[in-house]
Amino acid sequence: MIEEFEYKGVWWFPDKPEKRISGTLRFTHSEGAVLDLIGSLKDIQDMNKTLEPEIILGISSNGKNISLHKCFETKSTLSFPGFQTSSFYTNVVFIGAHFQKKEDIKFNKISIHYLHLDEWVNLSGFDIQHFFDKKEVIIKYKLPEPIQASVGEDYKVFIDIRANGPIRSIVQKEASIKQRIYIRIEPSEEKSFDKYLNIMYHIQNFLSLGIMESTYPLAIEGITEANKEIIKDKVYYSPVEIYYELPNISKITKTILPFDMLFTFNDISNRFEIFLKSWFEKADLLKPICDLYFGTLYNPHMYLEHRFLSLIQAIESFHQRIYGGEYLSDKDYKHVYDALMNAIPDGVKRDFRESLENKLKYGSEFSLRKRLKEIFDTYQEILNEFIKNKNIFINKVVDTRNYQTHHDEDLRERAVSEEELYRLTEKLKILLEICLLTELGFTSKEIRNLFSRNRRFRYEFIQ
Repeated sequence: MIEEFEYKGVWWFPDKPEKRISGTLRFTHSEGAVLDLIGSLKDIQDMNKTLEPEIILGISSNGKNISLHKCFETKSTLSFPGFQTSSFYTNVVFIGAHFQKKEDIKFNKISIHYLHLDEWVNLSGFDIQHFFDKKEVIIKYKLPEPIQASVGEDYKVFIDIRANGPIRSIVQKEASIKQRIYIRIEPSEEKSFDKYLNIMYHIQNFLSLGIMESTYPLAIEGITEANKEIIKDKVYYSPVEIYYELPNISKITKTILPFDMLFTFNDISNRFEIFLKSWFEKADLLKPICDLYFGTLYNPHMYLEHRFLSLIQAIESFHQRIYGGEYLSDKDYKHVYDALMNAIPDGVKRDFRESLENKLKYGSEFSLRKRLKEIFDTYQEILNEFIKNKNIFINKVVDTRNYQTHHDEDLRERAVSEEELYRLTEKLKILLEICLLTELGFTSKEIRNLFSRNRRFRYEFIQ
């Protein structure tokens, strides 16, 4: 997915294959795919319209079938003297297949190689033996079997390990075997690509929680009936490469080893299906929390203040969704709310009345302070490892949140300094991770062990 490419070829609309225009398709992970045409795919009557074709088809100069999905015209120029040019942005690029319409974009299975997936799974088919006295090295490789998890009612998730090499040559100066790990999603029947994207999103979040860093697809390929071939009574499918824009990622990535991660496949290998299934089953319940938490991971350039507020909001949302947190039921509070609203004097200005109305609307819900106290009581055994005084911590969080939200000068002295805000935010991140790990299925003892062995956690909070 971060691989950049360029294809020269001819391009056309599926319903007008006779009108083919030369052009170049360029892709970068940060800007997505742009098709620059020497000419226009428009008919004369559409010259003043901005086109948004669902599909554009093409054949590259080296013979690859290409489908561009969800396109829109970004530029159309005509100069005299000269010739017409036009450009399209496309959301998704499929290299290796032609799809005539969006309903045809279906796959039997899709495989994804994620950033840091090799390190998270950490399974190898290598057996390397050194015999220094004999000046001998024996390298054996046996491809490990796929690991299967039945997640949804109609699809399975696999961990596949692939390898290629070594290459034999007349003059053998080197030999190499390269292993790469993929996540394969395989439904019971063909699914649209949009359905796969939803599954991929949840798997990506699951991995990011374990890795403690953002991850994203480095390579995606799919198998589709559109590429089905029968050769000598055998069925073959040519894989389709899939690309789409990935903003906010860097080409330069640091190496993350298993001991830098919160949990790895090895920690859950005997419960992989249980944990992954639990993650998917709670996806809707935890979605607002995950959107906020993973938003802080996937946006590394987010301002620290925004990161702090996002984590606070995620923690409040977690407590509300898992534990509730209301002094009165909606039905009982309505009587209180109506009484309070009726008590507002008639002479109060309209904007002030609306402000009071908004505050009273959620007056029955627990405060942030009370939610934090209940979370501390629930996870006290784990939190004692890095937060020595819960009351001081909670006061700092609440006062800083109030200042960051309202910027009231009276609250400035009670809010933490910019230097201390980083550590406070990191502790909130750990607090939320503890909540998510519990929902995933880890016990308190397991969570405590996961954090205590983590190198970054030890260096920052237990030294």
